[in-house]
Amino acid sequence: MSAGLQLTAVYSPVEDGWVQATIAEMPGVITAAASRPEAEAQLLDALKEYPLSFAGNHLPSDGHLASDAVSSPVRVTFSTPPPDDGTRIKAVR
Repeated sequence: MSAGLQLTAVYSPVEDGWVQATIAEMPGVITAAASRPEAEAQLLDALKEYPLSFAGNHLPSDGHLASDAVSSPVRVTFSTPPPDDGTRIKAVR
């Protein structure tokens, strides 16, 4: 089974000519760089690191799953978008 997720990269000019890069659907993924290409590269890195920031914090606050809950690992891989569509980031489950 293969599933895809398409996210929207947003690039905005900020102070001193820098470019801020965010993922519209994930406000916690944000970075900035001196140029658009640098911002694109850093945004991909930020998107990869974002899920890792939750490592160890995956259970509810009481540390237990509901008795009828089932958990299983999910593998997510990231690929660079094609050159003609530099505003899209694709994650495949």
